Order: sequence, then C-alpha cells, then structure tokens
Amino acid sequence: MGACELTTAHSTRDAGPDTPGFGPTEIARARADTPGCTKVTHFNNAGAALMPQPVIDATVDHVHLEADTGGYEAAALAADRIEAVYDSAARLLGCARDEIAVLDNATRAWDMAFYAVPFRRGDRVLTSMAEYASNFIAYLQIAERYGVQVDVVPNDEHGRLSVDALREAVDERVRVISVTHVPTNGGLVNPAAEIGKVARSCGAL
Repeated sequence: MGACELTTAHSTRDAGPDTPGFGPTEIARARADTPGCTKVTHFNNAGAALMPQPVIDATVDHVHLEADTGGYEAAALAADRIEAVYDSAARLLGCARDEIAVLDNATRAWDMAFYAVPFRRGDRVLTSMAEYASNFIAYLQIAERYGVQVDVVPNDEHGRLSVDALREAVDERVRVISVTHVPTNGGLVNPAAEIGKVARSCGAL
C-alpha cells in the first residue's frame, strides 16, 4: 500500500503501543517520507505505489555501489542487508521469516504458489469477476492440464465478490479460492478476510 493511499479511515481502532496499525502519526510520517505525495494524488498503489524516500535512497545508493564495484560484488556487499528484509517483513506481517518469499513482482510470486498446488481431476477453482487476467490464464491452463473446473462467483451489489454467493458455491471439490484483494485499478477492494473464513471452513486454499 502506498503512503498516499493511507487515510485515517483505516485507523478506527484504538491501537495500543504493542499493536501494529496506522494511526494519524504513522500516516503523517509515511506521507512525509514519500516525496511524490506533495505533487500528486496517487491511487494506483495496487499496481505500483509511489516510492518513499528510504526506497529511493537505497536504490540510488546500490546503483552507485554497482558502478563503483560491479554488479556481483555489490550484491555480495549488500547480502546481509538484503537478507534482513525477511526479518523486517516478518515483524511487519506478524509471521515467521520462513513464511516470507521475496519475488520480483506479484504475478511471478502468485504463479509460483498456484502452480505448486497438487490439483486433481474434478477439483474446482473459485474466483471473482474482477480477477487479474494473468491469473485467469493460469486457471485455464490448469483446467486443460488436469481437468479442473473453474467457476466465477458473482458480485454483490457493491461490485465486490459476493460472500453469500461464495458460501453457496463451495463444496468438497473446491481446492482453491483465488481472488485478487485489490485489483490494479478501479478502486475495488474485495472482502479478503470474509473470503478467507469461507476458504478455511471448507478446507480450501
């Protein structure tokens, strides 16, 4: 999520000192760290958010390091800091470092996870009407390769995936419920938490 997308609407709960969350102070700091926030109102954060100053600095510094020492040598010099990203991400997300995978883009990361699922003939994949195109291509490939059935769950009155329709669609054959939480454009936010509860209730991924 980009700094310019954060608003006080995301911070309705009273977060204690040990509770992660974005209150007015964190939002102000994130905006102050993101130079582009002073120039544009940027909503395409699901596609490519504005870079905050620490990211700009780290990127530019590493390019200079490569220019001075060479690409492989710069990678070796930065190895400890790159490795520390897993610990930082784990603290941010509240998980273990071995649950973190860092890839070059979300599509590549999703493909690796999806194609690793041991599908069987007759399995079902449930997805949304606003699904990312490259994800749907993967569904069709799996359907052709393994005889998997792909079903699209209808939207609710707000244009999001209908959780009620999803509950009605699940059965013992559903192997994966795959939904893009925030598609690249349009402002849609699918109800990921509720979808996750449905997936857990039926044993789907």
